[in-house]
This record gives sequence, C-alpha cells and structure tokens, in this order.
Amino acid sequence: MKIIEAHELTKTYTIDARPIRVLDQVSLSITHGEFVVIEGSSGSGKSTLLSLLSGLDNPTSGRLCVDGVDITHKTEDELAPMRNRTIGFVFQSFHLAPSLSALENVMFPAELARDPQAHEKAEALLHRVGLQAR
Repeated sequence: MKIIEAHELTKTYTIDARPIRVLDQVSLSITHGEFVVIEGSSGSGKSTLLSLLSGLDNPTSGRLCVDGVDITHKTEDELAPMRNRTIGFVFQSFHLAPSLSALENVMFPAELARDPQAHEKAEALLHRVGLQAR
C-alpha cells in the first residue's frame, strides 16, 4: 500500500520579486513500511520536499496524497490531525521541550490526541530504541 504519492510537485518561492523554483515536477511513491533516504547537497530542496510531503507547506503545483487522501488543498485545520496521526517527522534540531523528560516529550503528541494509552505507548517506543532510562 502506498502511504505517500507525490505527482509532479513544484515549489517556487519569490525572493526580491524574482521567482526561485526550488523543486521542479518531483514525483515519488513511498510504500507503507518502506525506508527512504532523501540525499542531496545543501540547497538542493531536501527540506522543502520533506515540508511538502509532511503537509507543513503547500506545493506551488502538483498533487500530493497521504494514506490515500489528496492533501494538496487541505486547510491547516484539516492537515493538523493528519500530521498528528499519520506523519512522523524528526527535525535536524529535535525541538524537544527541555523542561520535559524523554518520556514526556514522546508522550506529548499522543496526549494532544487524547490517547488513553499515551504513557504505555511512549514507554514502549523508548524501550524499542534503547532510551527507556532517559
């Protein structure tokens, strides 16, 4: 099953009244459970592509489906629950809340979703990656 399908994604920014095309008709499919690496030099559009694939930004043109749903023209209110339940995103800077423990940081998204098993799931995830003692 394809979890992400991108069709001819293009992203253009305007800088000093000049259009700068960062991505030009990128197409890809990612199957559920597939491990994917996005590699390229600095400024090649990796972060822009990830922002589009995760629904953090909108493409200038093209179409993006996540888990079978076209999210290309979804509003922020429609995208937020999808990102919380469907997309996992690890930023280069982890954006952890320094006042929270590792367990509390991992639990946070599940608590926002009012998951009654947030604590158990967070403990299992930390154990899975060997960070249960953090």
